[in-house]
Amino acid sequence: MYKIFGISFLFFTLGCNNSSSLQDQFTLTLDISGELEGKTYLVKRDFGKWVNIDSSNINTGLIKMNGVISDPEFCYLKFGQKYVGIFLESGNILFNAHVDSLDKGIISGSKTQDELDLFKKSILPITNELNDLYEKYRAINKTQNKDSLNYVSDLIDRKDQERLKATLDYAYKNNKSIVSTYLTMSNNYYLELHELDSITSNFDSSIKETKYVKSLVERVEKLKKVSIGSTYTNFTMDDTSGNSLQLSSVIGSNYLLIDFWASWCGPCRVENPNIVSVYNDYHSKGFDIIGVSLDTDKQKWIDAIGKDDLNWMHVSDLNGWNNEAGRLYAVNAIPHSIILDKDGVIIAKNLNGDELRKKVSDLLD
Repeated sequence: MYKIFGISFLFFTLGCNNSSSLQDQFTLTLDISGELEGKTYLVKRDFGKWVNIDSSNINTGLIKMNGVISDPEFCYLKFGQKYVGIFLESGNILFNAHVDSLDKGIISGSKTQDELDLFKKSILPITNELNDLYEKYRAINKTQNKDSLNYVSDLIDRKDQERLKATLDYAYKNNKSIVSTYLTMSNNYYLELHELDSITSNFDSSIKETKYVKSLVERVEKLKKVSIGSTYTNFTMDDTSGNSLQLSSVIGSNYLLIDFWASWCGPCRVENPNIVSVYNDYHSKGFDIIGVSLDTDKQKWIDAIGKDDLNWMHVSDLNGWNNEAGRLYAVNAIPHSIILDKDGVIIAKNLNGDELRKKVSDLLD
């Protein structure tokens, strides 16, 4: 199923330090033809928020940015509302572009970027087809034609699985590569625990202490705590009226689906009618739902609940991807769901469509 992903799991630590050795320093030179509008930023993504590393007021010509870096890391050049990804590493790196085509800029001096570019080129036919399908999905989503949305969503899933297989094959074969660790981290939300554990364990000892591998190890440990067979992790959050609701207070009498979603998540809204149908058929038999929203706008959250007829418990801390419950349950893609039995043990994850109905039917029919 087509999902919406967060990228708060990418962590970078760049900064200036006069005591660092020369091999840890980088100089990024931007050679820009034409005149830029406004400032240029070098930024990183940290816990779901953009953090500035360096910036410049120069509008054309050469722009120089400096800093210190321990391992190659993926960052972004921000020109207005346009972001251009770039792998930074120690040494001198050059970004050459024209104002009218910044996304087609040429990067030189970064071997890690060169490797990433070669990989992207190898799967370009797949990504081009995916981009076409995403455009179709967005266009159809405006019409709210659910049958067409489901059809295109299935096509996206199949093509994305092809892309994922090529990516993981690369990471397994190139287990000493920082690019492999970055690609794995960027795609970890697709992977089952055993798959992520396997590929993380496969990385060579020479890169075990790099940031991406450390983040992957942390991710694996967090997923183990919320894997099938584990006991629920409690949380407390406000409902739409501002009343505090504790997860433990609704465990014990019925099977419980914890549904992570958001009003702005198209795939979530497409799946909602199916969840409503299952709830209406099985609530009286012992099936409950608690919706955990990754919204930041309370009114949009409430409006979506009403529009989609989601007549069950709802909570949110309105912190988006930094939602406390979402972080506890290692959620970085939505829709995301967990089914708890009457003892609060996780018995299923991420079921949708017919799979969800069949599971609930097996439990209660």
